[in-house]
Amino acid sequence: MFRKIFLLTIFCMLASQAAYARIYIPVDQPSDQKFPIAVTDLRGGGTGREISSIIRNDLTLSGYFNVLPTELFRDVAREEGSSDESIRFAYWSAIGAQAMVKGEVESKSGKMTITLRLFDTQSREMLVGKQYKVDKENMRRAVHRFSDEIMEALTGIRGVFNSKITFTAVTGKKTKDVFVMDMDGYKPYAITHNKSITLSSAWSPDGGSLAYTSYHHGNPDIYIARLGQKDQKRITNGQGSNITPAWSPDGGTIAFASSISGSSNIYTMLPSGKKMNRVTTNYNIDISPAWSPGGDQIVFSSERAGGLHLFKMSSNGEDISRLTFVGYQNDMPDWSPIGDKIVFAGRDMGTFDIFIMNPDGSNIQRLTIGTGSNEHPTFSPDGRLITFSSTRDGGAAIYIMRSDGSNQTRISKGNGLLPAWGPKAD
Repeated sequence: MFRKIFLLTIFCMLASQAAYARIYIPVDQPSDQKFPIAVTDLRGGGTGREISSIIRNDLTLSGYFNVLPTELFRDVAREEGSSDESIRFAYWSAIGAQAMVKGEVESKSGKMTITLRLFDTQSREMLVGKQYKVDKENMRRAVHRFSDEIMEALTGIRGVFNSKITFTAVTGKKTKDVFVMDMDGYKPYAITHNKSITLSSAWSPDGGSLAYTSYHHGNPDIYIARLGQKDQKRITNGQGSNITPAWSPDGGTIAFASSISGSSNIYTMLPSGKKMNRVTTNYNIDISPAWSPGGDQIVFSSERAGGLHLFKMSSNGEDISRLTFVGYQNDMPDWSPIGDKIVFAGRDMGTFDIFIMNPDGSNIQRLTIGTGSNEHPTFSPDGRLITFSSTRDGGAAIYIMRSDGSNQTRISKGNGLLPAWGPKAD
């Protein structure tokens, strides 16, 4: 058995390199042309079914797949067994599946061996074959990794299913804390326990730290916390309102809004809190900075032209240009990691909706409409998805959608607002 799996792994390493050269799903494929895929229940009882369910949910959340219902193929998949030689490719093609996933899981002494394969049903070629030896605690991480492999094999770009999303949730009558959850909404846990209001978290590029605003000591100041550690460090000095931190792509600088000089302006500082530098000089409000992927530009919200609109400038505060001219409250921008789009929340019909545009302000498109108040959008690390908060189901909750506005799906079970998508994770 182990010799067979070893040979399978070696074969997959070679076969996948050639298979990845073909792009099955263009990144800009219209949302109404989803790629049909079948994910069979893994051999291995309830754990096998749980693993298959995670993969199906991952692919559905991506917005690129039509995951076929198991009722179409459950009996055939059971009859085929675990042998790849017994796969009835003609049947899978006949039910419309262009690709299919199968595998098995074996558990022994608290450890499990998960074997997963992805097949092209037309060419009958195995595109990906992976084996993971993990404990129960790390099972989901391994399965998300295989979903990432599926995305890379079929789109040419690795998935983000192992990434994390932070958000703020109400934890008491006068308290809000920052939480972290998997991108599918699984297992949220609190990062802060400040017994105060904590807001607007931002990820460091390495995914190891969070910057956020908290009223922990009475004043709205910016703090930094390392994930997995209880300590937090205040990096602003208790003067003025210090909000909306944003980490530069190289991790060396934090941009934020501060009223330390009287009016709210954009500042930068080191993550240590040292070398605080005023970037904008405006007597109205400048808030919500967001960095370009190259770190040489910053988009931000400002009232300098009347109403709250988006502006762009070089990271040293020069070359300021206005980006939005419609609506009366455009705020909360985020720059795609690809660099081709800026997403933001805007108000022009009474409530906030999510909009997207080119970095020069052209080609503005509305992504949400008529579904409550939709705010705080941020891109996934591959730029293909957007997370945001919405009140469409009553209280604010966290959703994700494709960057074209399709496939809007709630991922948080409880309340949530101010989401921020973390970097890619292995």
